Amino acid sequence: MLNKTLISQLVFSSLSGGMLVGCASTADTTDASFITGKKPVELQQTPITPSDKWKLSWQDDFEGDRINPRYWSFEQNCWGGGNNEQQCYTDSDKNAFVKDGLLHIVARKESFTGPDNPEGVEGGASKTLPYTSARLRTKGKRDQKYGRFEVRAKLPSGQGTWPAIWMLPTDSKYGTWAASGEIDILEAVNLKTQSDAPGAKPGEEENRIHATLHYGKAWPDNASSGLGVTLPNGINPADDFHTYAIEWEEGEIRWYVDNIHYATQTHEGWYSQFEQEGQLVNADSLAPFNEKFHLLLNVAVGGSWAANANEKGVNADIFPQTMLVDYVKAYRCSVDRWKGKGCSAKSEDATLVKGNQPPAILVQDDSYADGPELNVFMDSLNESLAYGSYDPTDIVEYQEVEEPGRGKVLSISKQNGGGNIYFRSPTTDISHWLDSGQLSFDIKVDQIAEDVELVIKMDSGWPATSDMTVPLNNTSEWQTVSLSVADIIVGGNRYVSGSADPSNINNLLVFEPTGAMEFSLDNIRMSK
Repeated sequence: MLNKTLISQLVFSSLSGGMLVGCASTADTTDASFITGKKPVELQQTPITPSDKWKLSWQDDFEGDRINPRYWSFEQNCWGGGNNEQQCYTDSDKNAFVKDGLLHIVARKESFTGPDNPEGVEGGASKTLPYTSARLRTKGKRDQKYGRFEVRAKLPSGQGTWPAIWMLPTDSKYGTWAASGEIDILEAVNLKTQSDAPGAKPGEEENRIHATLHYGKAWPDNASSGLGVTLPNGINPADDFHTYAIEWEEGEIRWYVDNIHYATQTHEGWYSQFEQEGQLVNADSLAPFNEKFHLLLNVAVGGSWAANANEKGVNADIFPQTMLVDYVKAYRCSVDRWKGKGCSAKSEDATLVKGNQPPAILVQDDSYADGPELNVFMDSLNESLAYGSYDPTDIVEYQEVEEPGRGKVLSISKQNGGGNIYFRSPTTDISHWLDSGQLSFDIKVDQIAEDVELVIKMDSGWPATSDMTVPLNNTSEWQTVSLSVADIIVGGNRYVSGSADPSNINNLLVFEPTGAMEFSLDNIRMSK
């Protein structure tokens, strides 16, 4: 689950997170295969038997009549998780209780007022939200580095539900989210609503589960990688209990559902960059997943992901909704407790998620933007900038290619879903470009799906982001687009309240199609 205790605010609607909503367009259409993009992976593998070398570290079978305080504490706030979620987390026994050997986490439709900060500190700003729920965590009670973590649960369903079984670092050694990491064992949104998976037919129910890592630098320059899958034979995880697990060892994390090993990520596809003595540095290649983490269980309502997917919004008529948890078990590897190695059980059919490579560390000098000319891409990328891409479902591709008569151009392909390409920059003051500055670029649109727009953004960190729709001709020929820098900035954020701060731009430009699109860019420049 996207960071719910630090300063995430971006998951699906920022520079680095682009779930796109409410966009109209006059774009033309293309073939259906291009529009639908990649379909979710349907699991067909045979379950494997976990190693008998795992040694039980602790477990909670939720017997008795109360939640065990030796294992769990409650988060209490109305902060909205940094994702504009619509629930307050409480310690009320209406929102979390033990009954019949099961933990019940219940999201309810009821107004509640509480602290508007992740720590739940009283006395400051407060917020009133229309739902209540619970979030339990083992922080400071059952922290652990490496091992097998297993949760058997039945998930809630309906538009606006967002259950999660996940882990956060206990000490945040590498800094604030997501530089110190996040492990999502299981997330799902809007189960049993109309699926919006690529190629889904009318009446086809949402049944995907998601496994994700978050890492990189402190927000808003974080990165993520993961995989969405469906259970065998169209099984919906809201209909019955299933066992969700990870095996985590030094340099590798593996995901399982009902002992089907379906995804693996390794340290070759994650990274951490953090400040040390005022300079951004690369952490060890094992970081950030080489420190103690703790477990979290919660049900969120709405928010940047759930409310912008499937049937959109929150269906108030479905509540209360409950996540039932049968047990939680944590193991250590008896072969090598310190590295967690020697206890793995793997399938050759599991997907190796490619992850991301650490981006070049940019020198914090904005003199490149002094003007009166700023070349962003002219046959090559400005040496003060670096490419970046928000691509949580592996649907964005870009590369520099040779174009006859033009030299190198930037070729970009995005399938249907959230994603973009952006130009990372040192923290830059572009205030002097507001008087008469023009952003210009050449663009050739090869394919664009129906009702898709191309949005361009300037970003100071979500929600301080401004965007503007790029006017495009219905042609596949090269065309030149010119936009006023001031017009982009004053346009503000179309998704939430916010606007880029021209004195504090940290991602100079973002190109974000609202759906499937293939296009090329050249001669990207700013001038006065």
